[in-house]
Amino acid sequence: MSISLSEIRKHVRMFFIFAKNSLVGYMEYKANFYSGLIMETVFLFTKLIYVIFVFRLGIEINGISPDQMMIFTGTYTIMIAIYTGLFMDNFYRFAGHIRNGTLDLYMTKPLSLQFMISFRNVNYAFPIPNLIAGITMIVLAWRRLGIEPSFMHLAGYIGVILSSTIVMYSVLLLPQILAFWTVKSGSIFDILDKCWDLNNMPMYIYPKWLQRIGVYVVPILFITNMPSVYLIDRLDFFLGIWIFAAPVISLLAVRLFWKLAVRHYESASS
Repeated sequence: MSISLSEIRKHVRMFFIFAKNSLVGYMEYKANFYSGLIMETVFLFTKLIYVIFVFRLGIEINGISPDQMMIFTGTYTIMIAIYTGLFMDNFYRFAGHIRNGTLDLYMTKPLSLQFMISFRNVNYAFPIPNLIAGITMIVLAWRRLGIEPSFMHLAGYIGVILSSTIVMYSVLLLPQILAFWTVKSGSIFDILDKCWDLNNMPMYIYPKWLQRIGVYVVPILFITNMPSVYLIDRLDFFLGIWIFAAPVISLLAVRLFWKLAVRHYESASS
């Protein structure tokens, strides 16, 4: 157990070093930071049209009120902040590491290769507007819905956000791993990217069969819907169990697939 804890501490410490190095890079090239911040802010405003439109009309969709809709949209925006901050840059660069041979260099490091590939770069520009907007929407909707501002509610919501983050990491890393065989996996990633847009609105607007696939089979709808479902008290028994099971199963699946892919990897220099 002491070795495992030591490994965890080492990787956590390295993550903060990666984050610091990424921040230093942004400070050296501030134009990249400000251009990214402006671009994501503009993109965010286009997404908020959904919220303004639904809120002004006062439409209730399948029992979801406009205030509850804001909870879903706020959570969706927070999850975008997490994705763009932690994973997006790393996933988009993954195939390039295989083509250019930098993966060979990473394999010599005394760290988990999967960890190096997944968390080497941290983006600071894109998450800022999304995180501010997402938290603001959650707080406003929380107050309007009269949800008790207890520690249990807040801790539970953050806990489900963590569960959703693990599922998001696993689901979006899986197509990248195919690059070990195909070198490029952009088309598959583009499909998942389009499926991600299903989270623009609550999953309850979709047919039951699509909800089940998006939550239990390819859990793309799980990622942004489960924290909101918890907060508006719509969790049933199966979803409550799945919140704990999904991150474990998805992380185990991506880990096994990763090990299989690495065993079949041929060095770019060979």
